[in-house]
Parts: sequence; structure tokens; C-alpha cells
Amino acid sequence: MKQFLNVLKFELGNYFKSRSFMVTTVLLALVVAAAVALPPVFMKGSFSDVFGGGKESSKETAESSSGADNYDPDAALLGIADPEGFVSNLAGLTDRMPGYQWKVFDSADELEQFVEAGGDGGFLLTGKFTYTYVVRDRSLLDSQDSEFSEIYTSYWQEKELEEAGIAASKVQEILNQSSISTMQILGKDGASNYWYTYILVFVLYFLVIFYGQMIATSITSEKSNRAIEVLVTTVDSTSLIFGKVIAGAISGIFQAGVILGSGLIAYHFCGAGWDYRLDFLFHIPAEVWAAFIVFGLLSYLLYAFLFGMLGALVSKTEDISKSATPVTMVFVVSFIITMTGMNESDMLLMKVASFIPFTSGNAMFARIALGSVSPVEVVVSAVLLAATVVFLGWLAAKIFRFGTLMYGNPIKFTQALKKLREQ
Repeated sequence: MKQFLNVLKFELGNYFKSRSFMVTTVLLALVVAAAVALPPVFMKGSFSDVFGGGKESSKETAESSSGADNYDPDAALLGIADPEGFVSNLAGLTDRMPGYQWKVFDSADELEQFVEAGGDGGFLLTGKFTYTYVVRDRSLLDSQDSEFSEIYTSYWQEKELEEAGIAASKVQEILNQSSISTMQILGKDGASNYWYTYILVFVLYFLVIFYGQMIATSITSEKSNRAIEVLVTTVDSTSLIFGKVIAGAISGIFQAGVILGSGLIAYHFCGAGWDYRLDFLFHIPAEVWAAFIVFGLLSYLLYAFLFGMLGALVSKTEDISKSATPVTMVFVVSFIITMTGMNESDMLLMKVASFIPFTSGNAMFARIALGSVSPVEVVVSAVLLAATVVFLGWLAAKIFRFGTLMYGNPIKFTQALKKLREQ
């Protein structure tokens, strides 16, 4: 135990004394904090104004009418022609479309000439509910036609209601009514839980890939400079591999915690600027956190031991990427299965993956966060994953001692197992 603690202390010191590690942690924390804090500043503290047609924007639009008191020289200039006299009061019609300047013409030819001369567009009334939109060059973002269609339709609807002796205001009052509902969720709110589950799965992906490679590189570099020969003769191989893996886990958790914590702190002070729209990302249930800690940590340890074994089987750091490709691909497959199955967490593939130790870290966590999973399933999955971690830890210690003393070309994993059986 003493040897393990010494190795753990030494490896942690290497991480936390590393300038690149600390700089990366600080920079990523600042980036996340800025991503949370700065948007409300640039959006002047109100996202509803930008994405929901806020109160201020609606007010400004309403105040920009075609009347003389609200004349805007920069407003688009539109023309309208009603040669047949379908509308008795054109001013009453154009007032329904504020924010534009209007010019009335007596014929279709005059309207076309106006548009050709530089007018921003025009409308030729051809009957009830029918008109022709005249424009020289229609742009992709042109909304004038749709705006006029809405107000022209409502104009004639009101006219016909009046002729039928029905008050348009009463009809509008009835149409504006909507159902008021409450929601009772008996299981999990998958719609709200989706995005923080998505983020946490990505966090686990980062921890496994990044720190797994770091562990493999650390072991291989020590092997290449022959420092590992001294270590394995003075320190038990089990203490060595476990110390390196656990140190990597602690460092990864620390780094991820600082980064996510910076976002949480920033949102605590800037949540009002977001109109509290990101509450679902930061108000994660304790059950989900517990599942992520258990399955995420076990999954990390599983792959960390595998990367540690692979690091011991190569003599050059440049051989690590090739040697680690099979392990990396297995985890990538696990990641892809989880990402594709998050929309339907109870699908058969997700259920199967949640009991396979190499995929259960992602799959079972996602199922717990997004759906209803029986306690028996959770326990069985966790036990299988934990047992696999213990076995791989034992195997890693054996291969670690054997592989670190062999140099030359990379040793295949199957060859290492064969050698162990012969011993």
C-alpha cells in the first residue's frame, strides 16, 4: 500500500507541476466561463428579445407606421395599386403593415414603372384575397410578400365577418384562446435531460481518450529511457500500474471539475441574462450525477488499464497510436452507440450495450439519465463492469512487468498473453 501511495503521489506531482496541464485547465475553464457569461452581455441581457420576438422589438415595430408622425426616411418604399377599387380605404390597409413607406398608384403600369425605377416592391390588388406582388429582384430574405399576404387576408376576413353580422373582435378572442396544461412525468424527462447527458458523455469521451493516451505515453517514455527498469525492480508492478492509472483518474476528474465548475459559477451570476434558459444544463439530478460518477469512473479505469498495458508493450512513443488503435476504436464504437441511442434509450442495442463492460459506461449512464431502468439492471451492469475493471487491473499488472522489460518491435497483445501462460 505504501508503494502505491508513493507512486500515486509522484504521478500526481507530475500532473500538477506540469505547466501545460495547468495552462490547459485554466484556458479551458476561461473559455467555458466566457461562453456562458459573454452572450448575455452582447445580447444586452435579454435572449427573449432576440429569439422570441421580445417586448422591446415588438414595441419598436408597432411604433414604426406609415403615418406622417412616424415617418422613417430609411424605411422601404412600397407601392400599391387598386385599379378596380376593391378596397375602399387603402390607408386603412397599409396602416396594418407598419415600418414601410407607401405610395398609391392608379394603374398596374404606373406600379410597374415605380418598381423599375427603384421602388422596393409593390402590390396590385386583383380581387378579394387575391393580389400580385411586383418586385424587380427578389432576395432570399424578402418578407414583404408574406407580410402583405397576412394583412390582406385578415382585412377581407374582417369584412366578410362584418357582412355576416359577426363581430371580428369576438372571433379573434375565441381564436386566441388556448389550452392550459400541466405535465405529470412518471418516469424521466428525457427531453430536458438530453443535453446535459450529451455533454457528460462527451466529457467521459475526452477523459478516456486524452488521459488514456497520456498514461500509455508516460509508460512508454519511461520504458524508452530505461527508467522503468529501475522502477519495476524496486516497486511492485501492481502498485506502479494502479498508481499511474488512479493518478490519471484524479487529474482528469480535477480538470473536468474545474472546467464544468467555471461554467456553473458563470451561470450563477449570468443566469438572468439567459432568461434562465440553461437551467436544465446545470440543475442535474443527484441520481444522474451518481450514475455518471460510478459508470464514468469505472469505464475510465477499464480503458486506462488497457492503455497502460499497450504502453508497456511498445518501446517507442511513436508506436503508441498504432498499438492503441483497437482500444480507441472499441471506445469510439461505444460512444457512437450511445449517441445514436440517446433518442430512444430503451432500444435493444442500448439495452445490450449497457451490460457489455466495454460499452456499459456510456450506455447504462445514458439509459439511467434518459429513461427508466430497474435497480436490478443497474446493479448487474455495475457489478459486471467493476469485475472487468478488477480483472483488467490484475492483467495489466502482469503484462506491465513482463512488457516493460522487453524492447524492440511492439509486442502484440495475444503474444503477451501467450507468454504469460507459459510462465
